[in-house]
Amino acid sequence: MPDEVLAPNVELFSRNGFAGPNTTIVRAQYRPRFLRARGEYVPRRFHTWDLPAGVFAEPKALPVSILEGEGISFELSRRPAAMSFGYVNVWADELHYIVSGRGELDTEVGTLEVRAGDIVLIPRAVTYRWGEITEEINEYIVVTASELQLDPEGAPGTFNPDLHLDRPVPHGRPGLPVEGEYEVVVRTGDTFTSYFYDVDPIPCLDVVGAPLVLRFNLEHVQGLGVAEGGLAPARLMSSTSGHDFVFGTGSRRSGRPPVHHNADFDEVICYAMGPSPWGSVDTPGTVTWTPKGLLHQGPEEDVQPGYRAFLVETRSTLTMTPAGRDIAHLMETDQYGVHPAEGQTAAAAR
Repeated sequence: MPDEVLAPNVELFSRNGFAGPNTTIVRAQYRPRFLRARGEYVPRRFHTWDLPAGVFAEPKALPVSILEGEGISFELSRRPAAMSFGYVNVWADELHYIVSGRGELDTEVGTLEVRAGDIVLIPRAVTYRWGEITEEINEYIVVTASELQLDPEGAPGTFNPDLHLDRPVPHGRPGLPVEGEYEVVVRTGDTFTSYFYDVDPIPCLDVVGAPLVLRFNLEHVQGLGVAEGGLAPARLMSSTSGHDFVFGTGSRRSGRPPVHHNADFDEVICYAMGPSPWGSVDTPGTVTWTPKGLLHQGPEEDVQPGYRAFLVETRSTLTMTPAGRDIAHLMETDQYGVHPAEGQTAAAAR
């Protein structure tokens, strides 16, 4: 009986992310489906909703990191009620994604009414707090020492800043005296310092000049489409250092991503909203992490009626924090589901 002829599988080896040289490798075998793995350098998916409520039980609870690297961290926050204090990160920019909820985000340059799907860019040294909350706020926050700037690729086709980008509305009033003292927590890396005032220091009368805090909703971000073949996702933001990039991903007309090695960037994707699943991912707030250099493919993107997600690429080598480890699962790199070997290991341990 003649040997079975196998369809070729194409792999892409890329340097410097989507911008560098690429090498195509053709194999008979499909390699993303590994049987099991031993050790720490493995792809993970994080079920962010599983972080215990007790982590945020204290009214002054601050965001909790699940992944960290040099100059970057990926954090979670849950806010059921208004903050009684101000908060400012003086060493890093913060990109806030509202996974669920609705409320008032008050900053020293004005106020935003935010809802699920909003992305808010808060530069370093801008003080903010959560004001009135009508539905518990669940956030996924990307914290970067590199300055982030909005530079949407393919605009206005993929994203139209003139229509869908807005900034806080100035308060139009001075800060008023408070009973006792008003606290502002200043974050410097993993260290926190409190300053106290006899007036509310956040309100402003007006703001003139370049915008500081920016907000848009992911539902207004469209993917670049092609008639056939794969295409890199559209960039939304980049860091001035070239260290970190943010891409809008979601349902779009394009071929399935190729099997590929991203040799220089860790990839972290947040599934933001449905209704369609993205492969084996269908819950908003699911975060997937593929460390740099690991072979992976990822699910089909051309699905209807659609979904929204965003990808952060970072040159940092990421590691899980203890909180991240508590909600992490071994991930297979074909459809990005929980790897079957995780269940087999658990069963063997019983």
